Amino acid sequence: MRYGKYRLFAEVESLGKNPYNGDAYVFLSKDRQTLKIIRFKNHKRLLYDVTYEKGYKFLQPVYKGDTLIYELDFKYLVALIECPVVKAISV
Repeated sequence: MRYGKYRLFAEVESLGKNPYNGDAYVFLSKDRQTLKIIRFKNHKRLLYDVTYEKGYKFLQPVYKGDTLIYELDFKYLVALIECPVVKAISV
């Protein structure tokens, strides 16, 4: 997850997608603790970088075959970001 916004925009373009049409693209680290979202809005490249502290993770994506494509309104994506998965609770 060391890529910045320019490299992530280039990755989306290499997949044959247009990152400049207003869609948001989500990148998740292997340990599911860091999530990056790129989006083009109002002539600006935006990068959202969210990292949970140890013990919290983002939800696991579900694959159908080799394809993982979700269409989700940005406001719902933002709501999902606020819901971490707790791996363990110490009492």
